[in-house]
Amino acid sequence: MDALVGQVVLAEIARHDWDSMTCGCMRSAAHVPQHLLAALSAPPPARVGEGWADSHVYIQSNLMAPAAATAGVVAAALADPLVPLVWRRSLIEVLCMLCYGEQDDIAEACQRAVRGCVWSLYEEIGSGRAVDAASYAFELLVCFPEERGRLAYFQERYRAHLATDLHAENFDVHSIDSP
Repeated sequence: MDALVGQVVLAEIARHDWDSMTCGCMRSAAHVPQHLLAALSAPPPARVGEGWADSHVYIQSNLMAPAAATAGVVAAALADPLVPLVWRRSLIEVLCMLCYGEQDDIAEACQRAVRGCVWSLYEEIGSGRAVDAASYAFELLVCFPEERGRLAYFQERYRAHLATDLHAENFDVHSIDSP
């Protein structure tokens, strides 16, 4: 049975012509959103993106045609209160895979899709729910140079919510290059 998701996720799925995109398994990408919705009704898989993103939307660091559309759907899922909190880490990690992929043009399109969900990422950092989810959110926000000042503030204020390698003395957000 498909997970219950809000209208914003369903609308974002409907916005894209999945049939016209070829995914990593060489089929139409129409199954990608279907598999994501089905996956959301179970616990996240051990391997991030298994069954819906991995080998379909990305293969290792190589991005496939449906990557940007998938980034939009995942960003919508982060804003959806019906999506189980246990999925946040996995969804944010998939967004990192998409935004830091090897194909610059596709990765930039993914970043554009994610740019609208920055407050969901900051909320993850501030929530204190899970260090790994907050750390992935932090790493994703590094993609956006315009966020560096705010990110540095959150880095200090919510230090205890981040992995130690992301603490200010180990990671200076102002001295890094954009992806």
